[in-house]
Amino acid sequence: MLGLEKTLSEQLKITPQEIAKRKEMLEITAEDVDILTSNKVLFEKYLDGMVKNFYDKQIAVPEVARLIGDAESMHRLQEAMRRYIMEIFDGQYDDIYVNRRLRIGKVHHRMGVTATQYISAMQMLRTALNQTVNMTFYKPEDVLRANMLKTAISKILMFDMQLVFETFISSMAEEVNAAKDEVSRYAQNLEQEVSKRTQQLEDISRKDSLTGLYNQRAFYDHLRRELASSERFKEPLSLCYMDLNGLKKINDTQGHQGGDHLLAAVGKSMLEVIRESDIACRYGGDEFCMILPKTTLDEATTAANRLIKAFNKVKMPNSSISIGISCTDSNQTDTFIDSDRLVKKADKLMYQSKAASKKKPGHYITTDNKGTVAA
Repeated sequence: MLGLEKTLSEQLKITPQEIAKRKEMLEITAEDVDILTSNKVLFEKYLDGMVKNFYDKQIAVPEVARLIGDAESMHRLQEAMRRYIMEIFDGQYDDIYVNRRLRIGKVHHRMGVTATQYISAMQMLRTALNQTVNMTFYKPEDVLRANMLKTAISKILMFDMQLVFETFISSMAEEVNAAKDEVSRYAQNLEQEVSKRTQQLEDISRKDSLTGLYNQRAFYDHLRRELASSERFKEPLSLCYMDLNGLKKINDTQGHQGGDHLLAAVGKSMLEVIRESDIACRYGGDEFCMILPKTTLDEATTAANRLIKAFNKVKMPNSSISIGISCTDSNQTDTFIDSDRLVKKADKLMYQSKAASKKKPGHYITTDNKGTVAA
């Protein structure tokens, strides 16, 4: 496989097991993750100020100012720093996170950033984050929590520095050639087999037993990964968020067995119409989702209509589907839309369809470009 067909973590053989080992060596605990995620809102509040102050100090150094070069580059760096700071407090330090840190190292190396300049910048960032902690937790009774938060921040920054230096000092060609070694290939095949078996067991816990669809936990995992791929390859991704109308009435009149039959019918219809690359999920209760990679808003609307057509064949009286469709391509901001915003947007559009169904029963689809239409 060519290097261009592999992620940086794959080229450097930084597997999920290796990531876990590194976190363990740095003593990054569940308690550290908890205190970081629970304080995300705090750092989001002061995000713009921290980023501005950070780069004001950076460009005060002539060598750094020359490396940045122009206003457009400065804007991109500031946006990347905002995103990076928020990711520190997301609690998701997995292969997606690792690949982003490795790319930062590669970009810094290409820009000509020295190891000394990078370490200095990381120390400056740590100071800025700690100042925010000190500004917020200043009471005597807050000292312990402040220290725990600053310690957790230091651990993650050290974790990130390790990854960045991987691409500062490593040769991609040497890593690709090393992958040809017999022992390495055997270990890789063995790891893939273990990973495959592990995934099979994981899928059992990630499926909804009634409908056969992925559950909410699996939904967010798939969505985060598909969005990362969509962003990386600059391809559209659409999300269909659906609500099943009439379930409560059927439960009341026919009992839960009738309601379960209706839910299973929706699951069956979804599995009939999705492509191999699509992901069908039961979000919870009477809500369902379809993740549609490499799919525009119009193509997603067509897929939603196929679903409704399949559902109509089941002939479930007094029931209908309200659908909201959001797409990364319809995002109007400069930054790539994240999973929370995409779900909230689709959910909001779904409620517009639901409102229409209350006025006149039936299936409805709502999108940004066409509004609410009867299906």
